[in-house]
Amino acid sequence: MSSPLNVGDRITLEIEGVAFGGNGIARVDGMVVFVPFTVDGDVVEAEVVRVKRSYCAAELRKILVPSSFRIDPSCEWYSVCGGCRYQHVTGDHELALKERQVQDAFERIGKFPQPPIKPIIPSPALYGYRQKAEFHRARDASGVRTAGFMGVDGRTLVAVDRCAILDDSINEEYRRVRQNRTLMQQAPARMVFWSNRSWEAEGDVTRRVGHREMIVPFRGFFQANALLVERLATLVGEACRESREETILDCCCGSGLFALFAARRDQAVIGIDVDGESLRCAERNMEFHGFSRTRFFRSPLEKVLKKLPPVGTVILDPPRTGATPRSIDGIAALGPSRVVYVSCDPATQARDARRFADHGFVLKDLQPLDMFPRTMHVETVAVLERPS
Repeated sequence: MSSPLNVGDRITLEIEGVAFGGNGIARVDGMVVFVPFTVDGDVVEAEVVRVKRSYCAAELRKILVPSSFRIDPSCEWYSVCGGCRYQHVTGDHELALKERQVQDAFERIGKFPQPPIKPIIPSPALYGYRQKAEFHRARDASGVRTAGFMGVDGRTLVAVDRCAILDDSINEEYRRVRQNRTLMQQAPARMVFWSNRSWEAEGDVTRRVGHREMIVPFRGFFQANALLVERLATLVGEACRESREETILDCCCGSGLFALFAARRDQAVIGIDVDGESLRCAERNMEFHGFSRTRFFRSPLEKVLKKLPPVGTVILDPPRTGATPRSIDGIAALGPSRVVYVSCDPATQARDARRFADHGFVLKDLQPLDMFPRTMHVETVAVLERPS
């Protein structure tokens, strides 16, 4: 069937929902149209920029009737910078959208008719929460070296002078670097900044999560929301509590955050990650906090799982692309009674949960957390159990 729309068409749309990723959804003669930076209840004029067999993409040209959920963005670069997607939406409605997106992913992609989703946990603050940032450095149109974030097109550098979702100490350090020509000349193509930490100082970064202090590689992964990371780690720990007598396998363990909150000090813990620097920090963190029965493997999951003994509980926190089918099959073969799956992409998480379900696991719990306010992302802890 041919599309009722063509590139360049100007159309009036009533936005009826918001998809994961932040694009508003409208329909024209049965054709789905996605429009960024809109929200359900908006009536807008948009221009079609791309036509596919099953959907069209359009760009917002004019707001004809604003939704009751619409507010003014806090950032002058909003809709140009590629970081945020929900600054035009009230905070409460952003939470409702993200909760609905998680539910939809598990119903539509995971094929779970009534997923056991709990109310989303909000961030204590919508702005100033992020404790780590990565800026890109490049030349602007006049050939001057500058820094900023990638734009919504994924190619253009947007030379912001501050970012509202970052901790103020990062904005101050970023400003210092941008104003120093020598530092800008010496800076790498991707500059990493941590809160309360000089950009020039590499090496390990010390972070405190609740009463636990831990180290993280300067360029390693760590949960971005400093205000909600303890709540996330505690949730994962509580989800593991019923198998405290068995071995815990921490897949994609990073610097060991979840294992620190999940295991007893005399419990056997196995950690797997591909990043050697993160594993070095994980070993030191576990040793510092008195964990003596730990083993760590630097390897892709699917290559090492078949070499491991049976385990009781698995913590899985894979990249945004999710786990590979072979990894899921390998985890299931270890006989765990429970898998605690942490993800910032509900689509890949729902897909993987269905594969676990095919191995006999039952989806017992879904807990979304707004770890990334104003952005498209949402963190979800899924608990899957295998009946005895």
